[in-house]
Amino acid sequence: MATHIAKIRWHQQGDFNHQSFERRHEVAFQEGVVLPAGGAGNDFGADPEQLLAASMASCHMQTFLSLAAKKRLQVLSYSDDAEAVLGQRDDGKFWVEKIILNPQVEFGGDKIPDADTIQAMHEKSHQHCFIANSVAAAMVVEIKG
Repeated sequence: MATHIAKIRWHQQGDFNHQSFERRHEVAFQEGVVLPAGGAGNDFGADPEQLLAASMASCHMQTFLSLAAKKRLQVLSYSDDAEAVLGQRDDGKFWVEKIILNPQVEFGGDKIPDADTIQAMHEKSHQHCFIANSVAAAMVVEIKG
């Protein structure tokens, strides 16, 4: 089995107390690949909920592209505006209750799949996505275009 590592780096900036502390940090994936990150609603980097939505969308896309390639389809572009929707459980704790993917795929070449084929490919992508198989949140795929 493979192991995937993300390095989180945070350092105190300013006061650190129970009322407030700096939420800016970095997420490093490999040499030279570093993302600025922070808490929810920041204006300087991705928050954990956005990173979860991005992770789900990226995994779904990679799986979809693999299926398309196996079908000898030509994908010209793929975009997604993924959303992580927060909710509150009965015990009062907050969680990501749903991740909504909004994939839009453009095909080219001689073999353009119909809407039913595209829907089936997205369903299979969801079933085989490692991230989708790893989280408790519901996932909704709303195909665009």
